[in-house]
Amino acid sequence: MATKKKSNVTIADVARFAGVSVTTVSRILNGEKYVREDKKKAVTAAVEKLGYRPSLYARSLAGHRSYVIGLLLDDPQGDYLSGIQRGLLRASKIGGLHVLVELFDNDTTFEQVDSFLSSLSLSGAILTPPICDNQVVLAALAKRKIPTVRIAPGRPFGEMTDIKIDNFKAAYRMTEHLIELGHKDIAFITGDAQHADARERVQGFKSAMNDHGLRINPEYICEGTYVFSSGVAAAKRLLNHEKRPSAIFASNDEMAAAVLMVAHEADLNVPQDLSVAGFDDLALASFVTPPLTTIRQPIEEMATAAAARLLDIHLNRNGAPEPAPIILDFSFVKRESTTKFRP
Repeated sequence: MATKKKSNVTIADVARFAGVSVTTVSRILNGEKYVREDKKKAVTAAVEKLGYRPSLYARSLAGHRSYVIGLLLDDPQGDYLSGIQRGLLRASKIGGLHVLVELFDNDTTFEQVDSFLSSLSLSGAILTPPICDNQVVLAALAKRKIPTVRIAPGRPFGEMTDIKIDNFKAAYRMTEHLIELGHKDIAFITGDAQHADARERVQGFKSAMNDHGLRINPEYICEGTYVFSSGVAAAKRLLNHEKRPSAIFASNDEMAAAVLMVAHEADLNVPQDLSVAGFDDLALASFVTPPLTTIRQPIEEMATAAAARLLDIHLNRNGAPEPAPIILDFSFVKRESTTKFRP
């Protein structure tokens, strides 16, 4: 049987391909349990073969629901994105929102994104880093005039709303904390260079060091990628340095936790022998030993604010809101992983 173009496939096409009724296809797609296993397999195979995407928007209208938003990201792992998803789930309970999660990456083409968007009728989209700066994804959303909110982007794009914290000030504040404790030989583990927030954090670190007249040792700045393994590699390099730093500031809590592990393996006591600081205040920050001094980024609140902005646009309350950036406050969280410098 010749297959149709994916964008034209209907539920009737799936039913014909699978040799079942439209009602049976609908029951299977809606997760009903009491359907014969052979029919489930036939429908699943037909959906995959034809590239069928059910219209979530139509489903929502049928159920008297009014709002479907897409969460577009490139990696569903980690506490950061778990926080984003928790914030959206909270918003969905309050505002009657329904969230669709879709993965993209740097190799995604415009045609792929456009095809995905054409199969839906999204009321809005939320983008996380680094997809929030992906020009292909942004262009596809702009083409279809889908209201979009970006979390922690690097630069403005059209009339999209941006939500972020002041990463520069937050990193400056943490570096200043270490300096106030008497540390001078401070190392910094960067985040993924693709992320604008990573660049802002290293700039905040450098500015604080310069403003306090402290020399920045180039060998004390190690590249990380926001994942645990990169923190391990950076920590080993720093702790094996001829002159070990007295404090390490990692660009996120996962890498800071990696520093704690490497320090423990090297028989170094944190914070007596080495102060360690993180960023984000993920759940693990309070569970590791010792608990991390960190910057709290209001991750769940960012997601909730993003959903609220899209809901405002959708309902057109007091006219469409201006696409001005929303800057949320960060918090400095002092725990047990940092202490005064001991010569």
